[in-house]
Amino acid sequence: MQSSFKFIDLFAGLGGFHYALKSIGGECVFASEINKTLRDLYIKNHNLKSNLMHGDIAECINKVPDHDILAAGFPCQPFSKSGKQLGFDDNIRGDCIFYALDIIKKKKPKYFILENVGNFARHNDGNSWKDIQFELRELGYTVRSTADSIDSGGYEKLISPHHFGYPQKRERFFAVGSLDYIPKDIFPIPNEKKPNLETIIIPKKKTKLSTDKLIDIDQCKIGTQALKAINLWNKFIAALPNKNKDITGAFPLWLEEFDATYPYISHTPYQSMLDDGFSKEDTREKLLKLPPYAREEKQVFPLWKIRFIDQNREWFHKNKAYIDKSTVKKIRKLDYTFRKLEWNWKASESSNIWDHTIQLRPSGIRVSNPSYVPSIVSMCATQRPIHGPLKRHLTKREIARAFGFPDSLTLPTNATLALSALGNAVHKDVARLVAQRLMNYGNRNTIENNLVQLKTTNQLEVISA
Repeated sequence: MQSSFKFIDLFAGLGGFHYALKSIGGECVFASEINKTLRDLYIKNHNLKSNLMHGDIAECINKVPDHDILAAGFPCQPFSKSGKQLGFDDNIRGDCIFYALDIIKKKKPKYFILENVGNFARHNDGNSWKDIQFELRELGYTVRSTADSIDSGGYEKLISPHHFGYPQKRERFFAVGSLDYIPKDIFPIPNEKKPNLETIIIPKKKTKLSTDKLIDIDQCKIGTQALKAINLWNKFIAALPNKNKDITGAFPLWLEEFDATYPYISHTPYQSMLDDGFSKEDTREKLLKLPPYAREEKQVFPLWKIRFIDQNREWFHKNKAYIDKSTVKKIRKLDYTFRKLEWNWKASESSNIWDHTIQLRPSGIRVSNPSYVPSIVSMCATQRPIHGPLKRHLTKREIARAFGFPDSLTLPTNATLALSALGNAVHKDVARLVAQRLMNYGNRNTIENNLVQLKTTNQLEVISA
């Protein structure tokens, strides 16, 4: 590996790439972050000279100096499955990757590292990444990505912290490039180290004594409805003959489908009511009695929804004899988001939800492996992961630790901005592993090229003599 090198950090956020590259000998010569609060904190956290920190890359692209490696965790929202997937058509964030591409064209750094959501390579049937990849290869780069296996009919080998023993499951797309040759297996190989969530949990005694504003346990209390919902779902599961083993992880349980009879296969309830002669006003009023996902004013539901409803009705029919109707009635009195359950860890030996990691998402109550937290996204406070054994949400400090950030990292005091910044961060240790593999191989190429040149020079000297 080079003893020292220069790097630029685009869409810098909290500086996960900065931590990673500095730890292996890098010097930051340019950073760009559109949010002023995050810019100020970046300067403080990374002891960066203020003249090296810039705002919107669209306004400072001509100030980018020469560098050896470009790192860019470009905005992921346009490509995420949880969003509208507008991709390059997102007028606010969809074109950010092209600024990185323009810099690469102009400055031709020896290396680049790009990072985004796992869905990026599949977006728009894979054409979004194929277009970018083509441009990079035209510039003379050997390009490797976690999507390489897709081309040969395989599966996408996303990279996640939990593959390397870090307590967060965050499967991400990575692409790297070099002006020298690099092999397809350039990415770090998962090790056998098991993640342990307890390594980031702050003990009770320290939460009482700490003056760290990011360890405010009062702000980590679970809401009344959420507590009630988890306890009721525990009761629901306890009534099943095989407890949690009876709950498939293939689809979420939608409690609204218990005893539901509305049409969904050939046409929607909306279309059915119109066909029966109801006015649009009466139809809309009647739709309010149905689950929100069944209120679409369309002729037919999308296939994924038909499949989910089909699976749920079959499951409830199969287990009807074991379901406690009074528990169902109580859950139905809660907000809609608490009426759905996703049991995401089929291997669990415990049927108690509190023995797991829990997340309250729009898609329902998600129950996951207790060894790590699920992928942390740009979220509101109530969506922060819950550490079941302690029956509380993780603190902002614990979430920062899940990204490998040191406790010396200062986060925004504004909770919404802090959680948003963390949700958009790159895991610093995963970024380091990717960079190390890339640059170690690049350095090997340089050594081999130097040996070849030296050998050629010696031969010429012998001939001339």
